[in-house]
Amino acid sequence: MSALPAFAQVTRRAAKPVKTPPPSRPTPKASPAATRPAITRKDTRPAQPGTPQRLRHSKDTAAANPKTGRRAAAGREPDRKTLVGQRPSGKAAKTTRTTPAPGSRQASASVARTATASRNARARRDYTTRATAVRRTPTRAEAERAALRRRAEQARLAELARIRALDEQLQRTTQSSIEQDDLRGEDPAIRQLALDALGDRAGTVVVMEPWTGRVLSIVNQQWAVRTPFKPCSTIKVLTGYAALQEKLTTADEIILAGSRSWTLRTAMAQSNNEYFQVLAHRLGFERFLFYAGQAGFGRKTGINLPGETSGVIPRHPPADLGRMGSHGDGFGVTAVQLATFISALANGGTLYRPQVLRSPQEVARFKPLPVRTLPLTEDIRRDLLAGLVSAVERGTARRSGAAALGVAGKTGSCNCDFSPRTRVGLFVSFVDAPGKPGLLVTVITKGSMARGSSASVIAGSIYRGADVASRMPFRRQVAPSAEEPVETPDVPDEEETND
Repeated sequence: MSALPAFAQVTRRAAKPVKTPPPSRPTPKASPAATRPAITRKDTRPAQPGTPQRLRHSKDTAAANPKTGRRAAAGREPDRKTLVGQRPSGKAAKTTRTTPAPGSRQASASVARTATASRNARARRDYTTRATAVRRTPTRAEAERAALRRRAEQARLAELARIRALDEQLQRTTQSSIEQDDLRGEDPAIRQLALDALGDRAGTVVVMEPWTGRVLSIVNQQWAVRTPFKPCSTIKVLTGYAALQEKLTTADEIILAGSRSWTLRTAMAQSNNEYFQVLAHRLGFERFLFYAGQAGFGRKTGINLPGETSGVIPRHPPADLGRMGSHGDGFGVTAVQLATFISALANGGTLYRPQVLRSPQEVARFKPLPVRTLPLTEDIRRDLLAGLVSAVERGTARRSGAAALGVAGKTGSCNCDFSPRTRVGLFVSFVDAPGKPGLLVTVITKGSMARGSSASVIAGSIYRGADVASRMPFRRQVAPSAEEPVETPDVPDEEETND
């Protein structure tokens, strides 16, 4: 019992004195464990019983750890585990934390942090619940719209795959046809220019002299001679020529078409469809076919290459006569036929038979062979030429970059009749400038990305290369013929009679 006062002294130093029970309450007989002094808390609640050894350990720990000692000095309650449980040892004893006293700054901050964390957790839970509910329980209309979008995307991807496969097939067909070309009579320099300009596109290129009919190069002879194409907007040259010949319009007449007023020159440069549909209705079906026959459509050109086709012309009035004059509906022409017709505009009205000179003997004996002469006056030629030059300078063929070389031409772009996924891009042109190489270039391309403007770029590359090459004597020049044209009758072959 002698150690009891000393123990009480230590207890008074570690914690505040506890309140003594009222004197009226009888004190039960204390047991050995109950005789130990109780450790009180700041809130005056009875402290848990402990042992002197545990209290001495707490005192030693507070002395050894100044931080813990400061907390004890602040009146904070030691950890309940330290007072009630087994004595911690090692690292656990060092990491024992005390509970902040109620009403203190630390307790208020702890309560605020707890409330903020609770609000954030509740907000996250509510958001997750709402998002999960939307994902898991879509409405019937939303599900149907999502299904429609998926089907539309699948259809779009399938369509793109079909278009890509068709383009690749056309490219393979073109390369195979080019490999089968008869290279006899081909001008090597011009052919190489045409091959480089065409690249990997599906198409054909015809280069000839419009003043003589001599063919300098045909890339992809299968398509140029034996495959008819829809002429698209290149038919507008024929429509304008026929309307001027019949005096149904003049170059200065202003026609309101669409939302603008057009003349022949501006409509030709911008390839306005409504303007030429008006001219086609003025011409009528019969007169339009008459001038198409004059241009050589629907009959063979007489080129000395095997398997030439006569093309296709409409035999009955179409449902839309205007589109026949603006898009070439019902017509099928070859690249050689287009080149022959445009050469007549370039040289003043004479259609020459195209000739491929395949031997030195043919070159030595070459004579231009005129087929027929168009009733093309100089005024009509000048009016048409103004529109063709404007198309290259500032119109649909401006991307060709050939305006500085004096090139005049007309583009054409439309869908194929047999497949809406396949387009045709055309460009018919010639050089109309003194001192420049007198070339005529006709380009026809085919594929999903085929356009007349792209075809004009191909021709422009050929003109620029030929302009550089013309400074060297790379071919023999032939003077135009002064003989009267002789009509060459068509000789139907077996393929034509079976159409």
